[in-house]
Amino acid sequence: MYRFILLLTLLSSNYLSADLMKPTSLSKDLYDIKILNGNYDPSIEHPDNFLDFDYGTRVASPLQIENAIKAYSNQSDRIKVVEYGKTHEGRTLYALYISSPTNLANLDNIQASISKLSDARSTSDREAKSLIESLPATAWMAYSIHGNETSGADAALGIIYHLIASNDTSVTNMLDNMIVIVDPMMNPDGRDRFVKSLEQYRGTSPNYDDQSLLHSGDWPYARTNHYYFDLNRDWFYLTQPETQGRVPLINKWRPQILVDGHEMGAQDTFMTGPPREPINTNIDRDLIKWGNVFADDQARAFDDNNWRFYTGEWHEDLYPGYSFYIQFRGSLGILYEQSRMSEDGVRRPEGTIQSYKESVHHQFVSTLANLKTLEKHTKAMYQDFWDGRKYNVSRNSEFANQTFVVLPTENIGRLNTFAKKLQAQDIEIYLNTKPIQTKSAIKQSGDSQENYVIPAGSMIIPNLQPEAPLIAAILEFDAEIIESVLEEERRQTLKNGSSVMYDTTAFNLTMMYGLEAVTVQENIQGNLSQWEPSKVDNTINKDALMWAVNGMDDRSVAFAARLMELGVEVRIIDKESILSDQNLPRGSVVVIEMDNPNFENLSSVVGSVASDLSISVVSIDSGFGPEELPDWGGRHFRLLERPQIALMAQQNFSSYDVGVSWWSLDHHLGIRHSMVNGSSVSYGDLTRYNTIIMPSGYQGLSTSEMNSLRDWVKQGGTLIAHNGSSRSLASENGIGSVRQISSTFDKSEAYNMDLQREFGALSVEIDMQKVNANKVNFEVEYPWEASKNKFNKAQLEMRDKWQSLFMPSGAIVAGRTDNEHWLTFGTVDTLPVLYGNNPVLMTSNNSEAAVRVGQIIENKEATSYRTINWSDMPPNTDLNVKMSGLVWPEASQRIANSAYLTRERVGRGQVILFSGEPNFRGAALGTNRLWLNAVVYGAGLGTSSRIDP
Repeated sequence: MYRFILLLTLLSSNYLSADLMKPTSLSKDLYDIKILNGNYDPSIEHPDNFLDFDYGTRVASPLQIENAIKAYSNQSDRIKVVEYGKTHEGRTLYALYISSPTNLANLDNIQASISKLSDARSTSDREAKSLIESLPATAWMAYSIHGNETSGADAALGIIYHLIASNDTSVTNMLDNMIVIVDPMMNPDGRDRFVKSLEQYRGTSPNYDDQSLLHSGDWPYARTNHYYFDLNRDWFYLTQPETQGRVPLINKWRPQILVDGHEMGAQDTFMTGPPREPINTNIDRDLIKWGNVFADDQARAFDDNNWRFYTGEWHEDLYPGYSFYIQFRGSLGILYEQSRMSEDGVRRPEGTIQSYKESVHHQFVSTLANLKTLEKHTKAMYQDFWDGRKYNVSRNSEFANQTFVVLPTENIGRLNTFAKKLQAQDIEIYLNTKPIQTKSAIKQSGDSQENYVIPAGSMIIPNLQPEAPLIAAILEFDAEIIESVLEEERRQTLKNGSSVMYDTTAFNLTMMYGLEAVTVQENIQGNLSQWEPSKVDNTINKDALMWAVNGMDDRSVAFAARLMELGVEVRIIDKESILSDQNLPRGSVVVIEMDNPNFENLSSVVGSVASDLSISVVSIDSGFGPEELPDWGGRHFRLLERPQIALMAQQNFSSYDVGVSWWSLDHHLGIRHSMVNGSSVSYGDLTRYNTIIMPSGYQGLSTSEMNSLRDWVKQGGTLIAHNGSSRSLASENGIGSVRQISSTFDKSEAYNMDLQREFGALSVEIDMQKVNANKVNFEVEYPWEASKNKFNKAQLEMRDKWQSLFMPSGAIVAGRTDNEHWLTFGTVDTLPVLYGNNPVLMTSNNSEAAVRVGQIIENKEATSYRTINWSDMPPNTDLNVKMSGLVWPEASQRIANSAYLTRERVGRGQVILFSGEPNFRGAALGTNRLWLNAVVYGAGLGTSSRIDP
């Protein structure tokens, strides 16, 4: 009897559980208009057949959409399905070519004709006219790049069915003259996360509250991909497999329009283009004209359905890393922003409830409206495209007399990565085998140098080539922002602290990569060869005393990390040396046979790891450094310790910063680590780790969490923090003596004295007569006494309060590196760093600033000390802060001479603070190198290691 009752209980509980998970029927009744309302071929399955609900009423899962795609590829001759990539989680990314059977059979020839039309160097006007007349229209329709913005992909499912199954002559005629490429689900990993969230938070009653977890989801939220990257910022950084697969295929087809279907706040309506200012000046203004044409037809379609919408408003177009990158290649980008809601719908301020189905219908109707507009205007758009492509390679174009030059570097891995990103965008790059004399060159600092000689071995990127606008957009040192936009930005800043800028205002790729570059106002084309990656030499002499890799190359850090993971003892050189005629910059990694007596196959292990990383290894048979250069037995050959890493995550941490840090650990280093819940630090066993990473956080740690971390650091741990978490650690109740600028004004003279010691150490000049004098010199000048403009605490506080209003929204500033500090291995003297509303960090004599803000330059007209807030600049010097983007003068003063990267000894351990996010979007490779140094080398170089008895 007991077993029978138990069985009934289990059955009933399963039934109730299943019933609990069902969505309510009320939500689908809110909107009874059919989305798919037409005469369809019955042999092609309706989307309902692949779903366990009525199409459009709920969020279709990635698997359901994929099943439909596979079925449709076998049911219709109007569709061809192509796989263009795989996500991190192994899901397939699809592009669906939809057109007439004749066009689909001729895709290769059509694509070749489009390529021919895109290069005016080899195509005549007569040939272009013939191509324009024969080419079908092309459209790339892409949806739901943010996984929790779901209605776009559901609309795509309906669009696919409508186009392949409709018997309407308007559809078949359109497909006779158009190729529609549907990218139905740009972020299936994020979408799957959201579908699971819906299942988790679904109840028995409808939920119309957009603040509920059903609608919002929870950390890390489903907007992003597996590594929490915002894929909509990756269109030219190209760090993620989704973008790396998508962009080359889009570039190959050069569609006339690219639609990007998004969602926005639940209480909004529907927004589309064209964008408002700031608009990147490298975009062909003809595209703005076409944007208005498409918006007009789209607005009419919404008016016909009595749907509210708006255009522009917050939608600007300065940053080239969205899907709108396509506009720099001559195609029209069209943005959809639909108010976001999950399946139950959302109650709006006017009391109505908007259903999920209506959201899907909005994107469906928008898609059809855009395709109809393209059908009407395709020939005129092709003509404008051709005219633009001719202009790009014309001697009379604005791009004709401009060349971008990346200077030679030993950081081969980073340079190769940079080149791959350019080539993925069809950008032509060259190498000069001999020095090239030019009239002048503009440096990244903005300074111009006359009679500049480009050194041999530089990467040469002429702007006079087919992709000229895109090249200018991503390689010009500073994007132009028109005066009226700056006026409005400053007005909004002063009025209410808001901004008209939607994203970063700086994005120069050479600066993001930390590569030195110049711009030459000439078209350089002589004595150039095609650029090719440097060849790797992994010839290993197994009888050598040691093996080394060049520390300038970022891959050297992974080389050290992976070898330590295998149990190899590894050393690093903290001062440049020469061994066996091999130049070894500081930061070079060395594996010594004598350090590893238990490794019989040590040379093979070294060679294998180097081969995996494609980094060259040199074999060394003598440990003698000539003259005063370090020898292998001295203190400059420092033994490293294997990092045992914990990455703090979950609530209160930025999912973006957590994700990119996780990705960098996996993809730049490829070593073991643990992602841990940040709230566990007060009760977890921290002794398992010698390195803990705190990504940017939204709020401070509790007292118990701070105490636990402090004790762990004192026992020998390396704590690395970013941005918001650095702000927390730099508080009075934090760890160490680094402080935010606002709490230092009562000690400003002491901070200035420490800074003057750094300045003095940078340039030492000895007056031998004064040094050897026996008498006391009564005229010794002290820097803190020389400045005439001193500000007291109240004045500094008032200035800081005002200046803080003008902090950048993603500008690049000059980082002044300490080229003797181990944290700056592999970096240049002036390192571009991305700076936003970061904590402004100040170091005292107990802490070190490995990177400060501001490049010191010569100014012989400055004959005396000058004051910038708390700090004094020595005579004959100026300070460059801005490198790229919008940096108001007030912000420059506020952050001048502050620390971007600090390191402080605390007990037997250390605290390393980054003012910003060093791994930003996976593209800030210059500052990422600082972070890799901290993560891999910190346990060995900055702490007191225990020696087992």
